[in-house]
Amino acid sequence: MKIKLISFVLVFLATFASAGEISWKTLDIKTGPAVGGWQYAEMIGWSFSLVKPITPYLGVGAMIEVGTDISACEDCVDYDFNELSEGLLVNLNAPIGLGFGLVGNFMFIAHWQDGTASGYYYVKPAPIEAFDADGNSILAYTMEEDDSDYDFESLGFRSNLGISWRTSGKRFGLEFYPVDFTIARGGRARYSCSLNAVARIF
Repeated sequence: MKIKLISFVLVFLATFASAGEISWKTLDIKTGPAVGGWQYAEMIGWSFSLVKPITPYLGVGAMIEVGTDISACEDCVDYDFNELSEGLLVNLNAPIGLGFGLVGNFMFIAHWQDGTASGYYYVKPAPIEAFDADGNSILAYTMEEDDSDYDFESLGFRSNLGISWRTSGKRFGLEFYPVDFTIARGGRARYSCSLNAVARIF
């Protein structure tokens, strides 16, 4: 029974593939810039992904993105770090017409950030000898700024939604994602937008 079900699914997907001129060797290469930011830093980066179309509407693949971030505030912690995301993705496509379509990705990623942090949130409370107006000893602390290494690792989820355009032969195209969210451990979130050039091989 299981073998029959698997065979049916494979034949069903193969029908879509042949209809969309997709062979087992077909591969989409996507790469381009991204800009955005976490709550405390602005990011500029570059992404690269490989997507294997299964049908004209569905694909799976892998992605990698590198970026650099600089703190966007003056009176708080200054974060300066580089980030790296690697993961797997599910790609969805919905053709509209004239080569245009809606495109979305759901990504399951491993995310790293490495750099430095300094500012008022990173403090070292140190007890000092202090007295009140009557000369009685009181508990008091002095606060010092701290410059330290910054390191963050997390599994995360990322999704985006955008519009795509392809040439008539679907060999080349562009994808623009105005909506792109990354959620990492501890509720950390990043919003970004990106532009990808697309090339199809085989």
